[in-house]
Amino acid sequence: MRDVFETEDVTIDASQKNCTKWDSLHHLTLASELEEAFNIELEPEEIAEMTDYDKVVAMIKSKL
Repeated sequence: MRDVFETEDVTIDASQKNCTKWDSLHHLTLASELEEAFNIELEPEEIAEMTDYDKVVAMIKSKL
């Protein structure tokens, strides 16, 4: 997430609401990077659900 959002400010509290760089373009980039890094496929609905750090982690874990 730090690489995609190009900031070191990403913590476990990060969400679309408090991370200024977490816009729609970066959100799709994050999904793409996660798919590549973890060799998973995310459905559009799943990508839309990933609105904070915990949900991103949970989604990755559910796919592994």
